[in-house]
Amino acid sequence: YEVRVEACTVLGCSSSDWSSVLTLEAPPAGQPAPLLDLTSDPPTGLRTSFLLTWSPPAQLNGRILHYEVYRRQSALDTDKTGTATVVYKNISTSFKDGGLQPYTAYQYQVWAVNSAGYASSPWVSGRTGPAPPQGVGVPVVLDVSATSAVVGISPPAQPNGIVSLFRVFSVDQNNRTLLSEGTSHQQTLHGLRPYTQYWVGVEACTCYQCCSRGPVTELHTLAAPPADQRPPRLITLTSRSVQVEWNEPVAPNGVIDSCELHLRSSCPPPPQPIPSACTEGPTEICFFGKKWSYNVTGLQPYSTYELSVACFNNMGSTASNWTAVSTFSEPPQYVSPFSVDSNLTVIWLDWTGTFSLNGYLKEYTVTESQLRVYTGFYSYLHIPRTSQKTLSFQVTCITDSGSASTPTIRYSPATGLGPLEPVDGDKQGVSIPATPVYSELWFILLFALLGLFLLAILIGLLLKRALRKNPSARERPPLVMLQKTRKAGGDMYMRPCPELCSKHLSSSMLFLDQPTFDTVADCVEISNVILKSYTVYTEGVTDTKIVGRSSRYSPMSVLRAPSQTDLTQAYSQHSLHRSVSQLIDRKSLMMEEGCWDNPLGHDSGLYVAEDEFVDAIKAISSGKKEHTNFTDTHL
Repeated sequence: YEVRVEACTVLGCSSSDWSSVLTLEAPPAGQPAPLLDLTSDPPTGLRTSFLLTWSPPAQLNGRILHYEVYRRQSALDTDKTGTATVVYKNISTSFKDGGLQPYTAYQYQVWAVNSAGYASSPWVSGRTGPAPPQGVGVPVVLDVSATSAVVGISPPAQPNGIVSLFRVFSVDQNNRTLLSEGTSHQQTLHGLRPYTQYWVGVEACTCYQCCSRGPVTELHTLAAPPADQRPPRLITLTSRSVQVEWNEPVAPNGVIDSCELHLRSSCPPPPQPIPSACTEGPTEICFFGKKWSYNVTGLQPYSTYELSVACFNNMGSTASNWTAVSTFSEPPQYVSPFSVDSNLTVIWLDWTGTFSLNGYLKEYTVTESQLRVYTGFYSYLHIPRTSQKTLSFQVTCITDSGSASTPTIRYSPATGLGPLEPVDGDKQGVSIPATPVYSELWFILLFALLGLFLLAILIGLLLKRALRKNPSARERPPLVMLQKTRKAGGDMYMRPCPELCSKHLSSSMLFLDQPTFDTVADCVEISNVILKSYTVYTEGVTDTKIVGRSSRYSPMSVLRAPSQTDLTQAYSQHSLHRSVSQLIDRKSLMMEEGCWDNPLGHDSGLYVAEDEFVDAIKAISSGKKEHTNFTDTHL
């Protein structure tokens, strides 16, 4: 405190200076209770720590030297309250208390201490979090059967919380399988395998991650009938036997004592051209014992059977599904004679039970006196009765593996059956080779089509060769192009023909007023002829003899033609051939001697009169230039 003295008179007052004075300390008062905050303990991760915070006392009454925190175990878990102990002594107003017991109730109190005394707060209670239980026991097997068991569960020795879940598990080579879970201390395990040993244990949980497991104990289920038997497997197959093998059931559920192999004939039978009625045969036990394979004999060839396996233990048995097998084929066999009967109009034969086919039927053949009267798939035949003579019948069965024949049966419509004729033993059921491929219908058709195809190709080639027309050889040499040269007075077209006139070097020229007249006649080879000269005047065209430089036959025929306007330019193939060729050929024969030296000794018929020469020259003017195409000449 601060104190001063004030003195007063009638006239006024006067005060002294303030003087400080300090009272003695007293114990503090009004200490509030601490606040508890449950936190995780870092080493374990469990919520087993409390964080305490508090405020100074309401009345300090001096200088606070330190704070003290007292802790005691609450009476909620025990019958009496525990002794309080100091767990903190410091000036700070917060404290973390760790390492506490899980799921335990504690009480805390804070003291504020000064030199005169202390002030205490009220007690505050708090409970730590749960932890995995400790001391989980072994389950007790109360009841057991083939597929289920009942076990009892005892509480953990130290639960460390409220146990909210029990799990029963099995251990198999470090693999855990959950069998049951719940809050009950007695649980039933379902879905167990019969005749199986289990190792079971219990897991107790107080929170999501607060679980612990106890030790395991042995549990052995009882035996049950076996289950899941697999069908037998085929090893070898013949026409009369089949060998199969099998394994024990997938779930034996006990000790397998023995097995049975069941056999029955099944439907449908192997295919035949005409299907027959089929009924399943009775089931036969062809094997009983502890072996895992067996060879079934005494079967019929070309037949379908079904096999099944049944295995037994001391509690029952299980059977597999049926497995179908078909035996191989054999040559057919003769069994009994066929029947023959008749009435007034028909004779009928029936060989239904005469043969054991043992394979796929190809045909039945019926002969009468070595003559075939029937071929087909049916086992009966009706023949018109036409006479009273004795008939000799024989039936042959042909399959894909062989053939068999019956003895010859003599039958008289009047007297009935006669004695059977013996038949060679090698003809009954003898295996014959398969039908040669060249006698099969598909083979014959294939080669017939191939032959027709080859014949069509051959005919096509012949027709192509016959219809191809080679160009016929000409009866005269072809026309040759003229060589055009320009001279005074008009154009000159010269055509030497040394390749055609090998013995005579003759030429022809046409002098035209216009350069468009470009056709001249061929020269003709003439032997032993000397042409000296000739002159012809025809419609303005002058033909004058010109003596060339050749030694033997070198005259040149020079035609002086009028202008092109005076001539028509339509030259046809036949007019040119007739006019120019005849012009040269015939006029060249006119000689002063007036006769041929014919080496062949007969008249050549090549003499030409003057009027024919004139006609030839006129024919030149009747041609047309645009049509000078020689279709019969290879130019």
